[in-house]
Amino acid sequence: MNQKAFIICAVFALIISCKNYATSKDLKQNPEGKIKGFLDPTKDKITSIGPKVDEVAKKLKQEERELMQGDDPNGSGINPPPTLLENGNDNTLVPIAKSAEQSGDQKEEKSGKVEEKKEKQESKEEKVEEQNQEKKQKKEERNVKEEKQKQEEERQKQQEEARAKAEKEKREREEKQKQEEEKKVKGRIKTLTDKINKINRDIDGIKGQTSIGAEEVRDKITGPIYDDFTDSSSSIRTTWGDLEYEEDLELGRLLKELSEARDSLRTKLNVDNQPYIIDTRSTEPQLKDNVSVSEIKSDLDELKSKLEEVKEYLEDKDNFEEIKEYVAGSEDNYGEED
Repeated sequence: MNQKAFIICAVFALIISCKNYATSKDLKQNPEGKIKGFLDPTKDKITSIGPKVDEVAKKLKQEERELMQGDDPNGSGINPPPTLLENGNDNTLVPIAKSAEQSGDQKEEKSGKVEEKKEKQESKEEKVEEQNQEKKQKKEERNVKEEKQKQEEERQKQQEEARAKAEKEKREREEKQKQEEEKKVKGRIKTLTDKINKINRDIDGIKGQTSIGAEEVRDKITGPIYDDFTDSSSSIRTTWGDLEYEEDLELGRLLKELSEARDSLRTKLNVDNQPYIIDTRSTEPQLKDNVSVSEIKSDLDELKSKLEEVKEYLEDKDNFEEIKEYVAGSEDNYGEED
């Protein structure tokens, strides 16, 4: 339908053009043949379109007759409109060509718009792609940052766990060491108190007799006190911080008094009750064969009393930390003694 309407409009334009140019001076001979020359193909084309343009064809034919008569009585023809062009066997009108050109321009314009639209779409797609890439990059950076943070938190957690484990192991070692030290100190205290108990039992045994050999008294009473408590290099008075020079301390005072009581009894065991002075004599005085228990009973009681005071000090829990310090600084091997 659009093609038909286009052809009809072109024909009307041709007619109007012919009327405007048809004057008496412009008409040439044989106008009828020339007009038919360019109208017949057009008319045939219009007729071939279909029944709907028959009426238009008739009108064109009527216009043709009127044009043949014209205003010139000599019947001179008209010049063909300058708008006619010959193309092969078919004549095409300039307005049609112009319309085709305009149509081409419109197509080109439309094509340009499509291309522009396509470029815009591509630009939009590129922008979206850039945005997606930017989002992707930011996501990757965020993931990397989160992963690093996670690793750092895990590292700190492991360090904290390792630190807590080390502190726990340290506390356990310290606790174990403390327990071992306490066990050692308690063992040392028990060894000393057991020795005191044994000496006191022997004292009681001697007191139940009337006479006893001086050597037996030395071996059971004065000798163990000398070796373990008061005067030998392995005694607690010597190894527990030189307590013989620290008489202002309670244990130092008790051991000094015990040593003096022991020396008093030891002198009565010698012949003629000769004291044993290490600084002036190279040998010990000779022991008596026997001694009367009544003669040494007061000395035995005094020794037993001083031994009980030392024992009470050792068993007092309030003195445990002080004793532990004595033991820790001791050069003794803390070996158990029978």
